[in-house]
Amino acid sequence: MKKLLFAAAIFMAAFQFSCSNDFEVNAPWKDIPVVYAMLDAKDSVHYIRLEKAFLTNDEDATEIAKIADSIYYENAKVQLERVSNGQLFTLTRVDGNNYGRPREEGVFATDPNWLYRIDSASLKMIPNEQYRIRIDRGNGLPEVTALALMIPPIKLVQPAPNTLGLNFSSTGVAKTTIAYEAPDSATIFDATLYIKYVEYPASNPSDLNYVTLEWPWARGLRRESNSNNFKIERVGKEFYEFMKVNIPEDETKERVFLGIDVELIGADNSVENYVNVSLANAGITASQELPTYSNISEGRGIFASISKVTKYSVGLSTPTRDTLRNGYLTKNLNF
Repeated sequence: MKKLLFAAAIFMAAFQFSCSNDFEVNAPWKDIPVVYAMLDAKDSVHYIRLEKAFLTNDEDATEIAKIADSIYYENAKVQLERVSNGQLFTLTRVDGNNYGRPREEGVFATDPNWLYRIDSASLKMIPNEQYRIRIDRGNGLPEVTALALMIPPIKLVQPAPNTLGLNFSSTGVAKTTIAYEAPDSATIFDATLYIKYVEYPASNPSDLNYVTLEWPWARGLRRESNSNNFKIERVGKEFYEFMKVNIPEDETKERVFLGIDVELIGADNSVENYVNVSLANAGITASQELPTYSNISEGRGIFASISKVTKYSVGLSTPTRDTLRNGYLTKNLNF
Protein backbone atom coordinates (compact mmCIF):
# COMPACT_ATOMS: atom_id res chain seq x y z
CA MET A 1 0.00 0.00 0.00
CA LYS A 2 2.76 2.43 0.81
CA LYS A 3 3.87 2.42 -2.83
CA LEU A 4 0.79 4.36 -3.76
CA LEU A 5 1.52 8.07 -3.34
CA PHE A 6 -2.01 9.34 -3.02
CA ALA A 7 -2.92 6.41 -0.76
CA ALA A 8 -0.16 7.34 1.66
CA ALA A 9 -1.36 10.93 1.65
CA ILE A 10 -4.86 9.81 2.57
CA PHE A 11 -3.60 7.89 5.57
CA MET A 12 -1.58 10.80 6.93
CA ALA A 13 -4.37 13.32 6.41
CA ALA A 14 -6.92 11.09 8.09
CA PHE A 15 -4.86 11.19 11.27
CA GLN A 16 -3.66 14.79 11.13
CA PHE A 17 -6.34 16.15 13.45
CA SER A 18 -5.58 13.57 16.16
CA CYS A 19 -1.87 14.24 16.58
CA SER A 20 -1.46 18.00 16.31
CA ASN A 21 0.28 19.65 19.25
CA ASP A 22 -1.85 22.76 18.67
CA PHE A 23 -5.23 21.02 18.70
CA GLU A 24 -7.29 22.14 21.68
CA VAL A 25 -10.83 21.01 22.35
CA ASN A 26 -13.05 21.97 25.26
CA ALA A 27 -15.23 18.90 25.04
CA PRO A 28 -15.45 15.48 26.70
CA TRP A 29 -13.64 12.48 25.23
CA LYS A 30 -15.24 11.19 22.03
CA ASP A 31 -14.72 7.93 20.13
CA ILE A 32 -13.78 8.58 16.48
CA PRO A 33 -13.05 5.52 14.33
CA VAL A 34 -10.39 5.88 11.64
CA VAL A 35 -10.44 3.36 8.78
CA TYR A 36 -7.88 2.79 6.06
CA ALA A 37 -8.55 0.18 3.37
CA MET A 38 -7.32 0.04 -0.23
CA LEU A 39 -8.45 -3.33 -1.57
CA ASP A 40 -7.18 -4.94 -4.77
CA ALA A 41 -9.36 -7.84 -5.91
CA LYS A 42 -6.25 -9.64 -7.24
CA ASP A 43 -4.37 -9.64 -3.92
CA SER A 44 -3.87 -12.96 -2.18
CA VAL A 45 -4.41 -11.31 1.23
CA HIS A 46 -6.39 -8.22 2.18
CA TYR A 47 -5.58 -5.94 5.12
CA ILE A 48 -7.65 -3.21 6.77
CA ARG A 49 -6.42 -0.77 9.39
CA LEU A 50 -8.89 0.28 12.09
CA GLU A 51 -7.91 2.69 14.83
CA LYS A 52 -9.50 5.38 16.93
CA ALA A 53 -8.76 9.04 17.18
CA PHE A 54 -9.47 11.07 20.27
CA LEU A 55 -10.56 14.50 21.39
CA THR A 56 -9.29 15.46 24.82
CA ASN A 57 -8.68 18.77 26.55
CA ASP A 58 -6.31 17.67 29.29
CA GLU A 59 -3.68 15.46 27.58
CA ASP A 60 -1.16 15.85 24.77
CA ALA A 61 -2.47 13.92 21.75
CA THR A 62 1.04 13.02 20.62
CA GLU A 63 1.66 11.29 23.94
CA ILE A 64 -1.63 9.38 23.77
CA ALA A 65 -0.77 8.19 20.25
CA LYS A 66 2.28 6.37 21.62
CA ILE A 67 0.07 4.14 23.80
CA ALA A 68 -1.25 1.19 21.79
CA ASP A 69 -4.28 0.70 24.03
CA SER A 70 -5.34 4.28 23.28
CA ILE A 71 -5.45 3.92 19.50
CA TYR A 72 -6.87 0.41 19.01
CA TYR A 73 -10.27 -1.13 19.70
CA GLU A 74 -10.07 -4.17 21.94
CA ASN A 75 -13.10 -6.13 20.73
CA ALA A 76 -14.09 -4.66 17.37
CA LYS A 77 -15.53 -6.91 14.67
CA VAL A 78 -14.56 -6.04 11.09
CA GLN A 79 -16.52 -7.62 8.24
CA LEU A 80 -16.82 -7.27 4.48
CA GLU A 81 -20.23 -7.74 2.91
CA ARG A 82 -20.75 -8.73 -0.73
CA VAL A 83 -23.68 -6.43 -1.43
CA SER A 84 -25.19 -8.51 -4.25
CA ASN A 85 -26.09 -11.39 -1.94
CA GLY A 86 -25.47 -10.09 1.59
CA GLN A 87 -22.72 -12.64 2.28
CA LEU A 88 -20.51 -11.61 5.20
CA PHE A 89 -16.81 -12.31 5.66
CA THR A 90 -15.18 -11.72 9.04
CA LEU A 91 -11.59 -10.52 9.21
CA THR A 92 -9.08 -11.65 11.82
CA ARG A 93 -7.11 -9.22 13.96
CA VAL A 94 -3.37 -9.83 13.55
CA ASP A 95 -0.13 -8.07 14.41
CA GLY A 96 1.19 -6.73 11.11
CA ASN A 97 4.72 -6.99 12.49
CA ASN A 98 4.36 -10.78 12.24
CA TYR A 99 3.23 -10.66 8.60
CA GLY A 100 5.92 -8.50 7.07
CA ARG A 101 3.87 -5.31 7.44
CA PRO A 102 5.58 -3.23 10.13
CA ARG A 103 4.42 0.27 10.84
CA GLU A 104 6.87 3.03 10.03
CA GLU A 105 8.37 4.82 12.99
CA GLY A 106 6.59 8.05 13.82
CA VAL A 107 3.94 9.48 16.13
CA PHE A 108 1.91 6.31 16.60
CA ALA A 109 2.68 3.18 18.60
CA THR A 110 4.34 0.52 16.43
CA ASP A 111 4.14 -2.56 18.67
CA PRO A 112 1.70 -4.15 18.43
CA ASN A 113 0.63 -3.08 14.95
CA TRP A 114 -2.92 -4.37 14.80
CA LEU A 115 -4.47 -4.96 11.40
CA TYR A 116 -7.50 -6.92 10.19
CA ARG A 117 -6.72 -9.66 7.70
CA ILE A 118 -8.50 -12.06 5.36
CA ASP A 119 -7.03 -14.20 2.58
CA SER A 120 -8.44 -14.47 -0.93
CA ALA A 121 -9.24 -18.17 -0.52
CA SER A 122 -11.79 -17.20 2.13
CA LEU A 123 -13.11 -14.03 0.53
CA LYS A 124 -12.92 -14.77 -3.22
CA MET A 125 -13.31 -11.07 -4.05
CA ILE A 126 -15.02 -10.52 -7.41
CA PRO A 127 -14.16 -7.59 -9.73
CA ASN A 128 -17.10 -5.28 -10.56
CA GLU A 129 -18.88 -6.42 -7.36
CA GLN A 130 -19.74 -3.88 -4.68
CA TYR A 131 -18.51 -4.52 -1.14
CA ARG A 132 -19.48 -2.87 2.13
CA ILE A 133 -17.21 -2.64 5.14
CA ARG A 134 -19.09 -3.17 8.40
CA ILE A 135 -17.43 -2.44 11.73
CA ASP A 136 -18.92 -3.13 15.13
CA ARG A 137 -16.90 -1.26 17.76
CA GLY A 138 -18.93 -2.69 20.63
CA ASN A 139 -20.46 -0.79 23.57
CA GLY A 140 -23.59 -0.03 21.54
CA LEU A 141 -21.78 2.43 19.28
CA PRO A 142 -23.20 3.01 15.77
CA GLU A 143 -21.98 0.63 13.05
CA VAL A 144 -19.24 2.03 10.80
CA THR A 145 -19.86 1.43 7.08
CA ALA A 146 -18.65 2.40 3.61
CA LEU A 147 -19.06 1.09 0.06
CA ALA A 148 -16.57 0.34 -2.71
CA LEU A 149 -16.85 -1.21 -6.17
CA MET A 150 -13.94 -3.56 -6.90
CA ILE A 151 -11.95 -2.42 -9.94
CA PRO A 152 -11.33 -5.09 -12.60
CA PRO A 153 -7.70 -5.71 -13.63
CA ILE A 154 -5.75 -3.02 -15.47
CA LYS A 155 -3.73 -4.18 -18.48
CA LEU A 156 -0.29 -2.83 -19.35
CA VAL A 157 -0.06 -2.59 -23.16
CA GLN A 158 3.32 -0.93 -23.55
CA PRO A 159 6.00 -2.06 -22.91
CA ALA A 160 4.65 -5.05 -24.83
CA PRO A 161 5.40 -8.63 -23.71
CA ASN A 162 7.72 -9.25 -26.68
CA THR A 163 9.53 -5.94 -26.49
CA LEU A 164 13.33 -5.88 -26.65
CA GLY A 165 13.33 -3.25 -23.93
CA LEU A 166 12.42 0.33 -23.14
CA ASN A 167 14.01 2.85 -25.44
CA PHE A 168 15.10 6.19 -23.97
CA SER A 169 16.36 8.63 -26.56
CA SER A 170 19.09 11.01 -25.41
CA THR A 171 18.13 13.78 -27.86
CA GLY A 172 15.77 15.53 -25.47
CA VAL A 173 12.92 15.44 -28.00
CA ALA A 174 11.85 11.83 -28.58
CA LYS A 175 9.47 10.41 -25.97
CA THR A 176 9.11 7.06 -24.22
CA THR A 177 5.58 5.75 -23.71
CA ILE A 178 3.82 3.59 -21.14
CA ALA A 179 0.37 2.56 -22.40
CA TYR A 180 -2.44 0.75 -20.56
CA GLU A 181 -6.10 -0.18 -20.64
CA ALA A 182 -8.24 0.61 -17.59
CA PRO A 183 -11.92 -0.01 -16.74
CA ASP A 184 -14.37 2.85 -16.18
CA SER A 185 -14.21 2.43 -12.40
CA ALA A 186 -10.50 3.41 -12.32
CA THR A 187 -10.33 7.20 -12.39
CA ILE A 188 -6.90 8.17 -11.05
CA PHE A 189 -3.50 6.57 -11.65
CA ASP A 190 0.10 6.36 -10.45
CA ALA A 191 2.92 4.93 -12.56
CA THR A 192 6.35 4.07 -11.15
CA LEU A 193 9.54 2.63 -12.64
CA TYR A 194 11.80 0.64 -10.33
CA ILE A 195 15.27 0.65 -11.89
CA LYS A 196 17.46 -2.22 -10.66
CA TYR A 197 21.19 -2.60 -10.93
CA VAL A 198 24.09 -4.20 -9.10
CA GLU A 199 27.35 -2.47 -8.18
CA TYR A 200 30.65 -3.81 -6.88
CA PRO A 201 34.20 -2.58 -6.21
CA ALA A 202 36.40 -3.05 -9.26
CA SER A 203 38.97 -4.60 -6.93
CA ASN A 204 36.47 -7.14 -5.53
CA PRO A 205 33.77 -8.22 -8.05
CA SER A 206 32.25 -10.69 -5.58
CA ASP A 207 31.21 -7.89 -3.17
CA LEU A 208 27.82 -7.26 -4.77
CA ASN A 209 25.40 -4.53 -3.73
CA TYR A 210 21.91 -4.68 -5.27
CA VAL A 211 20.22 -1.30 -5.70
CA THR A 212 16.69 -0.27 -6.70
CA LEU A 213 15.86 3.31 -7.69
CA GLU A 214 12.23 4.45 -7.56
CA TRP A 215 11.34 6.78 -10.44
CA PRO A 216 7.83 8.30 -10.17
CA TRP A 217 6.69 8.29 -13.80
CA ALA A 218 3.28 9.86 -13.10
CA ARG A 219 1.36 10.80 -9.95
CA GLY A 220 -2.37 11.45 -9.60
CA LEU A 221 -3.05 11.21 -13.34
CA ARG A 222 -6.78 11.78 -13.98
CA ARG A 223 -9.07 10.20 -16.54
CA GLU A 224 -9.72 12.91 -19.13
CA SER A 225 -12.06 11.14 -21.58
CA ASN A 226 -14.45 8.21 -21.91
CA SER A 227 -11.77 6.12 -23.56
CA ASN A 228 -10.33 3.18 -21.65
CA ASN A 229 -6.98 3.44 -23.45
CA PHE A 230 -4.28 5.62 -21.91
CA LYS A 231 -0.66 6.52 -22.45
CA ILE A 232 1.89 8.37 -20.35
CA GLU A 233 4.85 9.92 -22.14
CA ARG A 234 8.15 11.23 -20.82
CA VAL A 235 11.07 12.72 -22.76
CA GLY A 236 13.71 10.01 -23.07
CA LYS A 237 16.52 12.25 -21.89
CA GLU A 238 14.90 12.34 -18.44
CA PHE A 239 16.02 8.74 -17.88
CA TYR A 240 19.71 9.66 -18.13
CA GLU A 241 19.21 12.80 -16.04
CA PHE A 242 17.49 10.72 -13.36
CA MET A 243 20.34 8.20 -13.33
CA LYS A 244 22.97 10.94 -13.11
CA VAL A 245 21.24 12.66 -10.19
CA ASN A 246 20.53 9.49 -8.20
CA ILE A 247 23.71 7.48 -8.69
CA PRO A 248 26.96 8.91 -7.30
CA GLU A 249 30.02 8.85 -9.53
CA ASP A 250 32.66 6.54 -8.08
CA GLU A 251 35.62 5.50 -10.20
CA THR A 252 36.30 2.54 -7.90
CA LYS A 253 32.93 0.90 -8.66
CA GLU A 254 31.52 -1.01 -11.61
CA ARG A 255 27.78 -1.30 -12.24
CA VAL A 256 25.58 -3.69 -14.21
CA PHE A 257 22.00 -2.83 -15.23
CA LEU A 258 19.54 -5.61 -14.29
CA GLY A 259 16.09 -4.46 -15.40
CA ILE A 260 13.12 -2.18 -14.75
CA ASP A 261 9.88 -3.12 -13.00
CA VAL A 262 7.04 -1.05 -14.47
CA GLU A 263 4.21 -0.61 -11.95
CA LEU A 264 0.81 0.97 -12.59
CA ILE A 265 -1.87 1.51 -9.94
CA GLY A 266 -5.39 2.71 -10.64
CA ALA A 267 -7.84 3.78 -7.94
CA ASP A 268 -11.54 4.53 -7.76
CA ASN A 269 -13.33 7.86 -7.45
CA SER A 270 -13.12 7.87 -3.65
CA VAL A 271 -9.37 8.32 -3.97
CA GLU A 272 -9.82 10.91 -6.70
CA ASN A 273 -12.28 12.84 -4.53
CA TYR A 274 -9.81 12.85 -1.68
CA VAL A 275 -7.03 14.20 -3.89
CA ASN A 276 -9.33 16.85 -5.36
CA VAL A 277 -10.49 18.04 -1.94
CA SER A 278 -6.97 18.14 -0.53
CA LEU A 279 -5.49 20.07 -3.44
CA ALA A 280 -8.38 22.52 -3.67
CA ASN A 281 -7.18 24.34 -0.57
CA ALA A 282 -3.43 23.98 -1.10
CA GLY A 283 -2.73 27.19 -3.02
CA ILE A 284 -0.85 30.31 -1.94
CA THR A 285 -3.90 31.87 -0.30
CA ALA A 286 -5.10 28.63 1.31
CA SER A 287 -5.87 28.36 4.99
CA GLN A 288 -3.44 26.44 7.17
CA GLU A 289 -5.87 23.57 7.78
CA LEU A 290 -6.54 21.33 4.76
CA PRO A 291 -10.08 20.01 4.26
CA THR A 292 -10.44 16.31 5.02
CA TYR A 293 -12.28 13.96 2.69
CA SER A 294 -13.77 10.78 4.14
CA ASN A 295 -16.27 8.22 2.88
CA ILE A 296 -16.60 6.47 6.26
CA SER A 297 -20.05 6.76 7.84
CA GLU A 298 -19.14 7.28 11.49
CA GLY A 299 -15.59 8.57 11.49
CA ARG A 300 -12.67 9.40 9.24
CA GLY A 301 -10.70 7.57 6.59
CA ILE A 302 -11.28 5.84 3.31
CA PHE A 303 -12.57 2.52 2.05
CA ALA A 304 -11.62 2.21 -1.61
CA SER A 305 -10.67 -0.09 -4.45
CA ILE A 306 -7.40 -0.16 -6.38
CA SER A 307 -5.93 -2.31 -9.12
CA LYS A 308 -2.18 -2.79 -9.48
CA VAL A 309 -0.28 -4.35 -12.36
CA THR A 310 3.49 -4.80 -12.62
CA LYS A 311 5.64 -5.88 -15.54
CA TYR A 312 8.87 -7.20 -14.08
CA SER A 313 12.45 -7.02 -15.35
CA VAL A 314 11.85 -5.01 -18.51
CA GLY A 315 15.13 -4.54 -20.34
CA LEU A 316 16.66 -1.61 -22.22
CA SER A 317 17.03 -1.34 -25.98
CA THR A 318 20.53 -1.70 -27.40
CA PRO A 319 20.82 2.04 -28.21
CA THR A 320 19.73 2.89 -24.65
CA ARG A 321 22.31 0.54 -23.14
CA ASP A 322 25.01 2.11 -25.31
CA THR A 323 23.98 5.61 -24.25
CA LEU A 324 23.83 4.61 -20.57
CA ARG A 325 27.37 3.29 -20.90
CA ASN A 326 28.89 6.01 -23.08
CA GLY A 327 26.57 9.04 -23.06
CA TYR A 328 27.82 12.34 -21.71
CA LEU A 329 25.35 12.32 -18.78
CA THR A 330 26.04 8.79 -17.52
CA LYS A 331 29.39 7.63 -18.84
CA ASN A 332 31.06 8.27 -15.46
CA LEU A 333 28.61 5.93 -13.69
CA ASN A 334 30.59 2.94 -15.01
CA PHE A 335 27.79 0.78 -16.40
